[in-house]
Amino acid sequence: MAPTKTEQRGSLRESTYAQLKDLILSGQLRPSERLSEIALAKRFGVSRTPLREALMKLEEEGLIVGQRNFGYTVTDLDVTKFCNLLVVREALDVCAAQLACEMATEEDLDRLRGVIAQMVELKETTNETPSDAARNLDLGLHIHRVIVESTRNEALVRATDQIYQQLRLALWLEVLWVDLEHTDLDEHRAIADAICARDREAAAIAARAHVQSSLKNMSKLQRIWAHRRAAE
Repeated sequence: MAPTKTEQRGSLRESTYAQLKDLILSGQLRPSERLSEIALAKRFGVSRTPLREALMKLEEEGLIVGQRNFGYTVTDLDVTKFCNLLVVREALDVCAAQLACEMATEEDLDRLRGVIAQMVELKETTNETPSDAARNLDLGLHIHRVIVESTRNEALVRATDQIYQQLRLALWLEVLWVDLEHTDLDEHRAIADAICARDREAAAIAARAHVQSSLKNMSKLQRIWAHRRAAE
């Protein structure tokens, strides 16, 4: 059966979204760079409709910023802002990990173990492409979503979503540009293991250590970003 027009448009949107995302994550489209819809539509060989849908999705993820009567630009890299957000994230993540030790159901714990299994599989098969980096980050974000949802605290879920949304670009670049040496998997596993053991103290320590690693990586990101700007 031939694909419907709706299916074809959805496929075009997803393909355009994936290509554009790779350009941002690989640094071919740089922070603060203005995006020309005409040039991008021509580059990808698509109409403006799937392109705009892809741009809207990337804006939701925090990778680009839309301004009325100006269009879209790639989100700028403000390391000081990201560090301030990480301080708040640390408090939220520690709270979520501790609450999860008390509130998580066995089904929640199975979901945690499942995400860890997917992370392990990705590490064993990754080719270190921008798409692999995106998948790695998606899993990292997903496990935190599973943890906070298991607290059954809607206020905490909303606050965490807001912080993570604002951290999107920094987290993308951390995964892509900074050599994590597989510590992200180890750190996520430590948090998951502590929650599965319902060990509040160990969960808090693991959650705090994970965010502290990101704070250290921000200084590396800043140096890499400064080097890239100087080379332009």
